[in-house]
Amino acid sequence: MSKPQIKFWSERRQEMKKDLDSRRLPCAVAIPQSKFVENVGGIIRTANAFLIQEIILDRAVYNKAATAGTANWENIQVEEDVIEYATKKGYVKIALEQHSRSIPLWDFEFPANSVIVTGHEVEGMSDEMVEQCDYVIEIPQYGLVESLNVATATSIALYEYCRQHRRETKSYK
Repeated sequence: MSKPQIKFWSERRQEMKKDLDSRRLPCAVAIPQSKFVENVGGIIRTANAFLIQEIILDRAVYNKAATAGTANWENIQVEEDVIEYATKKGYVKIALEQHSRSIPLWDFEFPANSVIVTGHEVEGMSDEMVEQCDYVIEIPQYGLVESLNVATATSIALYEYCRQHRRETKSYK
């Protein structure tokens, strides 16, 4: 590829990123304490599918293949304390966790400026972290398995947020 073509693609990528950013929903995902890098990658891919504002990680480790190339287009923020960062940004903090305070997902009305905080895949979310959140939601389940994979659960919660706050948007397909 010649240098003028490289410049063209760089400018085109910047235009596409700017367009994506202008259509993002005011929602974020915070992923503290994730155990499996594949789940983080999957959440990044879902955040891209729904044009979520940003992904907040406690470390910059994720499976790039699981993002299907979307990580380069996303606003990924790495913060030691994801809850503190979300608070400073003015997000309404929503824990996605099975807890005594949990509201079933289908009964919850997401505030526009929400951050969905995920739990650890094996240990769940600590009571201390849950208490730092404004709300707690869970996905009701009826089968033998007690919980869903964190990437799957986050995808379902993001879908519901988007269903409640959807806007017309063009697709790049």
